[in-house]
Amino acid sequence: MASIFDFFTRKPQVKSQEERFYGSGIYKTSLMGNASGQPVDKLRSLQLSTVWSCVRVISETIASLPISLYEKDATDKRYILSSNPLHTLVGEQPSTLYNSFNFFEKALVDLCLDGNFYAYIERNNGGLPTQIIPIQCEDVTVYVSPDGREVYYQIKQNETIPYPFTGRVGSDNMLHIKGLSCDGIVGKSPIQTHAQSLGVSLSIEQFAGSYFKNGSSLGGILKHPGTLKPETAKRLRASWNETYSGSINAGKTAILEEGMEFQSKTIPNNAAQFLETRQYQVSDIARIFRVPNHLINDLSNATYSNIEAQQIDFAVHTITPWIKRIEMALNQKLVPFNKKGSQYFKFNLTALLRGDSKSRADYYRTLVNIGVMSPDEVRSFEDMNSMGGESEKVYMQSNMMPLDRLGDSTSRQEIINE
Repeated sequence: MASIFDFFTRKPQVKSQEERFYGSGIYKTSLMGNASGQPVDKLRSLQLSTVWSCVRVISETIASLPISLYEKDATDKRYILSSNPLHTLVGEQPSTLYNSFNFFEKALVDLCLDGNFYAYIERNNGGLPTQIIPIQCEDVTVYVSPDGREVYYQIKQNETIPYPFTGRVGSDNMLHIKGLSCDGIVGKSPIQTHAQSLGVSLSIEQFAGSYFKNGSSLGGILKHPGTLKPETAKRLRASWNETYSGSINAGKTAILEEGMEFQSKTIPNNAAQFLETRQYQVSDIARIFRVPNHLINDLSNATYSNIEAQQIDFAVHTITPWIKRIEMALNQKLVPFNKKGSQYFKFNLTALLRGDSKSRADYYRTLVNIGVMSPDEVRSFEDMNSMGGESEKVYMQSNMMPLDRLGDSTSRQEIINE
């Protein structure tokens, strides 16, 4: 009788006609659908300072957040399993080549550019994960079984960084984090999806370089009263460009002989709305990655009052969806089956949301006064050692009472006895 594992033991070259190929989310440099005429891929897009900044902000922010393995007991209290090997694996050293920061930074860079992140899960003889090894998106191909119930991955060897395993991998041994997806199988690449907008930005950057290279001029026409031979015209053009073109030659005085005239075709920057276009492209790219402009050093519309609100918006609407995807993938692939539901991975967003010292003090004071937090919990959030004893207990202020009791004795003991 055939088992479900027979599907994964088939030779890679023997494929069912019904087998569905879903690719890997990567793409080749192409002009298709890109009216700007600029080839767009992830390496070229990183040449745009806005793309670089957005990817860096997202990846470094999430990589900086602590992640822990928690367990809930029967009373729904949760504890950090600091001695659990999975806690150390994910929170400190996922593989021999990647520490936790590098691992999650790599994951978010791939997600922001390719829309997918792949990592091979290496297990010991007991089936417990020992390493999580990132795999380049271009080295992974995704397939779906004929009945649509299983997904498997084909890994090819990388010439630069060799992988410990290549070939066909079942979904249980592949950590696959997807970005926005139209089919639920692979994520859509933001770079490929927005190639038109990024191509326009690359064209603007190319125009800016050419503009200043040619002395902030779009060129002009040299008019000669006579007829020039082709060789003479070619030599005259080369001499003119060498002497007067380029930003280093800007401002030089031209001397024309033999009745020649120069008719400029320069277009002022403001007439071409050059600066406005560049500014718009910054906001347009930031919109793709959902990053507030002030985080990529664009403070044109920022004020003191709205930056804090934008920071919270960034944490809630940009960072939280990403870490939710990561947490769910880790829980699905790494937590043992008999521990699912009670053990789970979770990022700590407190440091990202806690604001300035005055805001934090007001926040902690309120939560302590209403009995939500203990003083020791406040100290732990501020990276301070626990005091123990009474500091571990939760208290609530008791100075509020009904109007008809005003003037009555309000000693602590009497209130407790009531």
